[in-house]
Amino acid sequence: MLNALIFSPDFDGHRQVYVYVIAHVLKNLGYKIFIAGNTKQAISNSFYIDRLNISLENKIIDTSRYDGGGVNITPADFLELQNECQSDLTVFTEADYHIFLLVTQLFRKKNRFRGRLAGIFLRPFYYYHQTGLYDKLRYIKHLPSNWRDDDQLFYEVFLRRFSLLNVALCIDENFVAHHKNFQWLPDVFQEYADSIVHDDKSEQRVWVEKLKEFKEKNKGRFLFLYFGTAQARRGYDILLKMAVEKGGCFIHCGLRNSNDKYLYDINELRSSLSKNNCLFETDQYIEDPVCIEYFFKSVSYLLLPYRNFYGSSGVMLQALNFGIPIMAPENGIIGYRIEKNQLGITYNDKDATSLNTKFDLIKELDPKIFKNSIKDYMNLQSVKQLEKVLVNAFTFTGTTFRQP
Repeated sequence: MLNALIFSPDFDGHRQVYVYVIAHVLKNLGYKIFIAGNTKQAISNSFYIDRLNISLENKIIDTSRYDGGGVNITPADFLELQNECQSDLTVFTEADYHIFLLVTQLFRKKNRFRGRLAGIFLRPFYYYHQTGLYDKLRYIKHLPSNWRDDDQLFYEVFLRRFSLLNVALCIDENFVAHHKNFQWLPDVFQEYADSIVHDDKSEQRVWVEKLKEFKEKNKGRFLFLYFGTAQARRGYDILLKMAVEKGGCFIHCGLRNSNDKYLYDINELRSSLSKNNCLFETDQYIEDPVCIEYFFKSVSYLLLPYRNFYGSSGVMLQALNFGIPIMAPENGIIGYRIEKNQLGITYNDKDATSLNTKFDLIKELDPKIFKNSIKDYMNLQSVKQLEKVLVNAFTFTGTTFRQP
């Protein structure tokens, strides 16, 4: 039996979902699985890691003893970890964090990392940053001191010209279209995980009845949905502010979070909505698929007012899976997907008036006009397609797949 090491020092958020799905695929391919991650880390929810712990077929190795909980592991310690697992295949679930580690292989003729290496990349954000002449000159000036962990140099030069990985996967199809040494990876890990678990939390469906009643009392108002834990980066406060200013209702399926630094006073905004009976919050981590589907399908559009974010959005893909069109900034892969595939409307977050102008537009647009284009796009962002790409990557067959 071959051994596979899944290296994921951070288990929080989407990372444990990635680990769970990858472990499932590797198990079906006949691998004995070792999972290396920081088990001492405080995480918001351990739903999938708990299930991996239950299985006696998986061995979880604690990386808390390494620098940064394993994120800054040294090449020598990493090779020792591989040898401990006798790994034939190593999967970096978030290889963006390990550029320095991978670049060190350029100078190691002996004691190179063992077995085959597969890396999943989530955030080639530099690709979307338009820099002027001054910024380019400053970049060149500082390159001699930080070239070993510079993401642009890594993607554009080192990974192209040197065999640092046997396979490189990326969830950004726009980036992959311009970097032929990458393979595109569908970003529907959450849906894949849900299809494996089949663990309905029927007791959570009390929220369905409560939300039905809330909607009935607020007929005619526009419904703003925020899904997940409240975060400033994801525009939680912006959405609250819009609900107040537009006379709409704010629905939050997820946990509150008062520890983040918000631009707007969230307590004041929530209080204003609550006084008008326009605030609906679970303040609970919702896992039941029936409940999740009802929350998404309660809205005609999903607004994602993310701040300075260029990566993929699992919440966006969940909404699209239910046929809900999106409104989001024109930045990064989210904006690219929406505009190229006609998945909704984008706005210019650098223009103070653009958000309101585009919101007034979508209120008059029938969301059904996006139905067919959303369906076409999600046929590629499917669980079946994700599994095919992962199997191909881990068996190194070299098969290519159609991407959006």
